[in-house]
Amino acid sequence: MTLPRLTQPQLERVVASLRGLRITGVEYALMTGGGEGGCEPLTWDYGMWHEPTHGCQLTMDIGVVFTFTWGNTFGCYGLEVVDRPVEEYLANIGEPWGSVILPVGGQPSWQRLLGREIVDTELAWVDWVSGDATPCWVRLDLGPSELLRSTPESVWIAAGRWDRDRFVFASDDVTVIFDRAEATRTTIMK
Repeated sequence: MTLPRLTQPQLERVVASLRGLRITGVEYALMTGGGEGGCEPLTWDYGMWHEPTHGCQLTMDIGVVFTFTWGNTFGCYGLEVVDRPVEEYLANIGEPWGSVILPVGGQPSWQRLLGREIVDTELAWVDWVSGDATPCWVRLDLGPSELLRSTPESVWIAAGRWDRDRFVFASDDVTVIFDRAEATRTTIMK
């Protein structure tokens, strides 16, 4: 299957609809290829950032699932966000060298964000050489956790990946960044 072709206003509305919701679960759509038979997930956890190449799926407190993945709806590989499960868009799930869906909500970077309200969102558009505006990343601002006595935090979900010390946008990858300094290092996220 393919992603629905959203217009710019529709994509903006989907991202804005995350405000007020709480994340209750997180799954990554990871590339496989490791281990015997090519079914083991490739490395994805790099500390302050993760690389769930095929996408990130967030389950919300109201039961809606949002998928963040890459696509070319806007002329260049950019971030696409839909309110449907990632399984509707990926083929070969669980097959050798296909994708695997892995729950990661218990991972420390996500665990501290679960249950917190998304108080704001930002969808960043960049004009590439093609002249088309492409959605590059979404920032989710989460309110403080009364239970953990923590301060507000942000998480960035981007279409792109780290290549040595440089972040390459508009690639067929998804990267999740948990640290403001790391996000700033990408040069577009400020």
